[in-house]
Amino acid sequence: MQAGNQPIANHPVQKIGGFEVKAVSDGILTTSLDVLVGLGQSEMERLAGASRTEPIFLPVNCFLLEISGQPALIDVGAGNSLGPTLGKLPENLRTLGVASESIRYILLTHLHPDHSNGLVDADGQAQYPNAEVIVHEREARFWLEREAKPDDSERLRRGTEAAKRATAPYRDRLRKVSDGEVFPGVSARLQAGHTPGHTGWLLHSGDDRMLIWGDIVHLASVQVPRPDATLVFDVDQPGAWQSRVGVFDWVATERIRVAGTHLKFPGFGHIVRTGGGYAYRPES
Repeated sequence: MQAGNQPIANHPVQKIGGFEVKAVSDGILTTSLDVLVGLGQSEMERLAGASRTEPIFLPVNCFLLEISGQPALIDVGAGNSLGPTLGKLPENLRTLGVASESIRYILLTHLHPDHSNGLVDADGQAQYPNAEVIVHEREARFWLEREAKPDDSERLRRGTEAAKRATAPYRDRLRKVSDGEVFPGVSARLQAGHTPGHTGWLLHSGDDRMLIWGDIVHLASVQVPRPDATLVFDVDQPGAWQSRVGVFDWVATERIRVAGTHLKFPGFGHIVRTGGGYAYRPES
């Protein structure tokens, strides 16, 4: 599977009522089919169009909008933590004339490194020094407040350490929220499973709605037709599967546009019913 080029100057826009949402790339995450579980190898390879030994290139999309007249981001990418193909968000924001210092709000879908490590620069200082960071209370409780347990996996220990490092400069301006409207027209929707506080951000203006999700889907070619394909990174694999099916049913039934971190750039589209399952239809 070939890596798609991530535009730097091209920032596609979607409008939802009074909101204008711009897709901004943080770069490309390289992985493999080994991160998927729940399907046989031949079925995974057939759906992905790649062998288990081939690299898989996932986009890491972030979304820029204005909330209450102030610049805001949904997710901030990986920073310098996951290699040179990521951490492009600040540069790409500058091409839009948006300085890191101007960002007022950061809404996180969850605290995994490719979504939150971009909060800090290479020196561990705040990349967005004037921003308030907003995260679901369950996510903060799990990654930032939970005491480590002897049986925690190495992956869980590393993830907890990374989340604490990334959020450390923001501790006096980190707001924990529950489900419901957080700003006018912006609501948090708990979609637990991938992580305990994994959150979709619903933009709504009249009948026009868009759900911006984090990791409901990593690899659309596999997980949309087969929502039961989970990941080794899912904290609760059955819960991630259930959340995925619930989100697919909801957005397909109510015809809600979606935007996803790992959907092909720019990440805008629709989930539709087809046959006995679902399909993803991208929008430019």
